[in-house]
Amino acid sequence: MRKYLAEFFGTLMLVAMGTGVVVFVGTQAGPLPVALAFGLAVVAGAYAFGSISGGHFNPAVSFAAAINGRISWMDFLGYVVSQIIGAFAGSAVVLGFMKAFGAPAATIKQVGFGQTNFTSPISFLSASLIEAFLTFIFVLVILMVTAKKNAAISSVAPFVIGLTLAALIMLGLQATGASLNPARSLAPAAFLAIFGSSAALTNIGAYIVGPLVGAALAAVVAKFGLGSEED
Repeated sequence: MRKYLAEFFGTLMLVAMGTGVVVFVGTQAGPLPVALAFGLAVVAGAYAFGSISGGHFNPAVSFAAAINGRISWMDFLGYVVSQIIGAFAGSAVVLGFMKAFGAPAATIKQVGFGQTNFTSPISFLSASLIEAFLTFIFVLVILMVTAKKNAAISSVAPFVIGLTLAALIMLGLQATGASLNPARSLAPAAFLAIFGSSAALTNIGAYIVGPLVGAALAAVVAKFGLGSEED
């Protein structure tokens, strides 16, 4: 149960901190504040909860871990459920902050919840491919820096992972919102739909298929190409 609680709280932190910066700071200052918010949330969560659950906070990461045998498929299901619930709790925190500022429903609908989406000329296929590529790089780095053969650098692994996420978000933010995480995209899209805008939820498939495909490819490359699971 502790590992599921760890995934819940870690994902809550990731979504609350990351999408909270999207909502309250925005992207007018460029992608750096958003990228750092998500990256630092991962670093904090990894140090706080990594020793309990491995610090996934992302169904795509858990999917790769299950493929490579680092967690069981039963744990994979438990992790994903915990991550999704944590993501919804994180969006609820963002909603609570907006309510604390007295934001009416119309303003909340306009501002949103830091949801990810794409618009023309980006298509569903291209968005999925972008998310797959970004997630592939992210998960590949995670699998390699946390491999047994790299135990000597385990103390700095959270920083490497967090900085990698920040860099990838800066790369993909303008194209797809750079989710790399189905739970992170699902919760804000669902909350926004409650307030009357279903655009992000309509396109959610790209943020599920893309990251899962990218994670699966990363797992295969890491294990069979780079020997991530060898002692």
